[in-house]
Amino acid sequence: MLRGYRTLLKLYPADYTASFATGMLDAFEKAAEDGRRHGRAAAVRLALAELGGLLRGAAAEWIAKLTTDRCVRGRCLPDLRMMRPVGVSRESWFHGA
Repeated sequence: MLRGYRTLLKLYPADYTASFATGMLDAFEKAAEDGRRHGRAAAVRLALAELGGLLRGAAAEWIAKLTTDRCVRGRCLPDLRMMRPVGVSRESWFHGA
């Protein structure tokens, strides 16, 4: 179930996933453990509720990302994949480009 949740997190925009995926996975793991303790029916209810929440949340984030100006929404999150890693000199980083 955790692998499926991790896969569905990819429906969110990349900047959102980079910032919040770890916390979302931790919260889901705790909820899934609690659901398993309460039986199969509770685990199925949890899975369905999380699936619906993920789909609604991803849709809302994409709508916000596509319909509002970056400076208005205040979510100008950096693309971590484009950032120079710590300890890598500027010269060597741009030399490889």
